[in-house]
Amino acid sequence: MKIANYWEWINMSVFIEELIDLELVARDKVDAITQMAQLVVNAGRGTDTLKIVEDVLARDAMGTPQIDGIAIPHARTKGVSKSSVVVARTNGVSFDADEDLAEILFLILVPDLAGDEHIEILSGLARRMMDPEFTSAIRNERDKKSMVRILEKSGKE
Repeated sequence: MKIANYWEWINMSVFIEELIDLELVARDKVDAITQMAQLVVNAGRGTDTLKIVEDVLARDAMGTPQIDGIAIPHARTKGVSKSSVVVARTNGVSFDADEDLAEILFLILVPDLAGDEHIEILSGLARRMMDPEFTSAIRNERDKKSMVRILEKSGKE
């Protein structure tokens, strides 16, 4: 059964202020993923930064979705206890040599036994990337609370 409105289906938001970094400075994708995984652990939604990084990089070996400078690494992992999406604006990180640098990152993490939940979240984000107002807002918003509202509102439209 396809979930018509994923964000209403889940009982808690995957988007929270503690998982937003509007000024992430990273040397490369491993550094970016590590910093983002640490945010999940610091927020109490994960238990093992290294396991998260390992699982994201293993999934990344198959390719990371990327659209117009927005990369969406994702994974199921035993390193998280609650489904979470980390949002970061970066100084430009290469996820794929054939793509431009990613300036916006969405790291989607779900517990290992969550099935294809990360694919549902990824699909929802990918659809919203087609909306120029949404992409402009995530590129320019400076307030974390407002960013969460943008992300949640967009997920419910």
